[in-house]
Amino acid sequence: MPIAQMKTNYIMDKAAKTQFLDEAARELSDILRKPLPAVMVMLDDCSMYMNCSDDTVFFAEFRYILPQEYADNKSGFFKELADRMLALIQKHTHVDPYRIYMQFTEMTREGAWRYTG
Repeated sequence: MPIAQMKTNYIMDKAAKTQFLDEAARELSDILRKPLPAVMVMLDDCSMYMNCSDDTVFFAEFRYILPQEYADNKSGFFKELADRMLALIQKHTHVDPYRIYMQFTEMTREGAWRYTG
């Protein structure tokens, strides 16, 4: 199951959070070539401080299985994932791209939860 764990100090109302999470799940489903029901996205509000400032900051960790078509082109995969998620995060939070941190964790097929739907 691909998972995106995200945290920000940007304040969103319930409708804005739902819209962001829905778009994030759909983007990840498309990028990772996984069915939408198999994608989990989380967004936590928390106190965050970076470079002596509490201006908007965003952290996201993505855990995934590399799509087969990227087996010989991991850098292309990372670029697509990072660029598309950066654009989505900025669209919803207007955060400075220098205040966004993304972490990518590739899982093995054997070590990942299997969607059975």
